[in-house]
Amino acid sequence: MNNPPLPWFIDVHSVHAPLSLSYGADKRELEALKRYAEVEEVTSFEAQVRVAPVSAGKFKVTGRLLADAVQASVVDLSAVPAAIDEPFTVEFWPQELIEDRNEEAASFEDDPPEPISAGRIAIGEFLCEFFSVSLDPYPRNLNDTFSWEPAEKERRVTPFAELAKLRQKKPDGR
Repeated sequence: MNNPPLPWFIDVHSVHAPLSLSYGADKRELEALKRYAEVEEVTSFEAQVRVAPVSAGKFKVTGRLLADAVQASVVDLSAVPAAIDEPFTVEFWPQELIEDRNEEAASFEDDPPEPISAGRIAIGEFLCEFFSVSLDPYPRNLNDTFSWEPAEKERRVTPFAELAKLRQKKPDGR
């Protein structure tokens, strides 16, 4: 995967109360998303995002990602449509708080917080990554089947078979 193609940011200094935002990718960004996610095509990409301050410079971001893409089937490389409609919740923390976080206190069930960099939440980068992991890793159409017929069964020659041939050829008859 390449660098995230969506340069969408939220300035945390302007978020004092819950804030709702909408994002939509234009044609150029859809093409960049296609290359980023290594899919055949991305036809739509929209996100509804709600950002709310939590405490001590931390922010909770919730929302829904809606996207349509076309992937290649792992069976025969034919086009497989993919519709993504996924909710998400993630926290963004200042980098220094993430570094100071006690890893033993972290739950395995909770996602780790994402960093706030230079006073900005990189929402575009998060949405690109979320899009990529929301895609089917082994896409295939409903009627796709994989059939394989082995070539003629070849007789396997083993070292012991070769030794047996040598034994049969001894002139003393043994």
